[in-house]
Amino acid sequence: MADMEERKFEEGDWVKIMKSYGASHYSEGCEAVVTERYSNKYTLVLKGQGECAWFYGDQLALIEAGRMDILRKWEEESRVERMRLSDLDWIFSHGEEVLKRGHSASVEALAACFGLTNLWGSHGESFVYYANAQGTLGLAQEFLISGDKPGWLSFCDKLKSNP
Repeated sequence: MADMEERKFEEGDWVKIMKSYGASHYSEGCEAVVTERYSNKYTLVLKGQGECAWFYGDQLALIEAGRMDILRKWEEESRVERMRLSDLDWIFSHGEEVLKRGHSASVEALAACFGLTNLWGSHGESFVYYANAQGTLGLAQEFLISGDKPGWLSFCDKLKSNP
């Protein structure tokens, strides 16, 4: 019976993050959908932010039960946004924004131009991603500021041919 009382949310429940503990402070006030349950902890997909684990039931408030359709909608919106942000024409017409905000889709598209296809490295560590992203943006900076997509692609071809 105690386990049933602890189980507040089910997969697919649409929730709002009401309070946070520690490192999850950035998500307070966000909407999310429950995707998994571990004992009394939950993995959520946060609207516009992706997946995050280890939320407790007392941090969440139910908006509506059984709304996996909301998650599918968010995933489609995210896919469309990633396509837009990774389009080289968009990147070079918004160079200052790309440099300022460092959209991951944009940085990944720039890195792919010179052959770097995994900014996270072989162990998926965030400091490796950060170093690779900053290095990529540093290489691309003058091309992004001037909007010089052909110059960037030529530069990348030279990088690939001289490893």
